[in-house]
Amino acid sequence: MTFAFAENYSTEQLCLLFNTAFSDYVVPMVLTEPVLAMKLTRDGTTLSASPLALVEEKPVGFILNSLGFWQGKKTAYNGGTGVVPTARGQALTRQLYQWSLPFLKAQGMQQCLLEVIQENERALAVYRELGFETTRTFRCFKQAATGEISWHPHVPQDVVFTQVTLPDWPLYQTFWDVEPSWQHHTASIDRSQEFTQILEAQVNGHCVGYGIVYPMTGSIAHLAVAPAWRGKGIGQALLQELVQRATVPTVSVINVDDSGNTVLTFLENRKLGEIPGQYEMVWEV
Repeated sequence: MTFAFAENYSTEQLCLLFNTAFSDYVVPMVLTEPVLAMKLTRDGTTLSASPLALVEEKPVGFILNSLGFWQGKKTAYNGGTGVVPTARGQALTRQLYQWSLPFLKAQGMQQCLLEVIQENERALAVYRELGFETTRTFRCFKQAATGEISWHPHVPQDVVFTQVTLPDWPLYQTFWDVEPSWQHHTASIDRSQEFTQILEAQVNGHCVGYGIVYPMTGSIAHLAVAPAWRGKGIGQALLQELVQRATVPTVSVINVDDSGNTVLTFLENRKLGEIPGQYEMVWEV
């Protein structure tokens, strides 16, 4: 077993590795190369800091690390950890972290951040042994884009929906009840704007709500309405507009902080199907 960083590996090679590792995951995942390329861009993945485990020079395990800031601290965000079935049982996740941690510290990283599916008890045990602690609990939803979502009959009046090029973060953040996770935070959206559509709900030219969707994956990254404008059907109308822009059969809303009662109640009332949630975990290094 040897280790190396992933900067010399192509998206095609990493996609094959990712899909092999996640083929029998708690929530099975299969990514196309364009979707993986989008994910790497969105997360800010630093391949030169992403360790691989190799057997006879063939990668069998990986951590996709992104180097940036989180809560004011230099952070290595783990956007995906996987080990192919034939290489399991060797504590490779632990070895990958132990091998790469000196490098991460040398780059000034103060903490490691990740999300893990709540039902993945084996991974949870490994991360807790390393030193990760749970900081937030997330709920996740996924639903067919047509014919399955429950819509109420109320239609907002005098609201115009406008697609914009750049997000107005200072304004949008005043609409938030909870903070997004790494992959949907402001920096990630900014990095991946070429893959997004940003919609504003406007009344007399003033933005009163907004939503952001990744049409390629159907992932709804943001949906928020100004507090004074809630209860008028704007949130549902925004969701309908976002769903129509998805180019895949399903839409998803993932990593919703479980303290965000308003948005959770909204999603539940639309009867979006709930899938296994995640824990956000941090390891101070």
